[in-house]
Amino acid sequence: MIRTSRSRAGSRQRGQALLETAITVPLLLLFVLGFLAVLVRIEAQVELDAATSLAAAAAVTAPAGSMLSHEYANQTWQGTLRQYGYLQPGPLDGCDAYVPAQTVTCRGSATLDYRQTPMGLVVPFPLHIQSVATAQSSRYRSR
Repeated sequence: MIRTSRSRAGSRQRGQALLETAITVPLLLLFVLGFLAVLVRIEAQVELDAATSLAAAAAVTAPAGSMLSHEYANQTWQGTLRQYGYLQPGPLDGCDAYVPAQTVTCRGSATLDYRQTPMGLVVPFPLHIQSVATAQSSRYRSR
């Protein structure tokens, strides 16, 4: 009889350990995936900020008073964000014609589609993000 009660106690402890593992592992996995989803969001914001800054810098390289300013900015914007499959570029606004000694301000937005990443399990909806950047040409520029 002593063996029977000991084997029941060991069986109960194994069952308790299995139950604790069954509860802990999915929660731990959810926390890790949530942390990775935050990192993907931060990376997307950094990439969007870089694309917007490059677009503003491209806008001031156009000839002064030319409408090429917006075209240069838009080509740079689209080209920079094209390499990220999880970022769908939105509109790029404010990159108007460059005028000497004035600042060009570009406002861009994009949609972060978590479903294009493994984080789609944790965040199943797209997220809209925005960025603003300014640029000013050198005062030593000839035009």
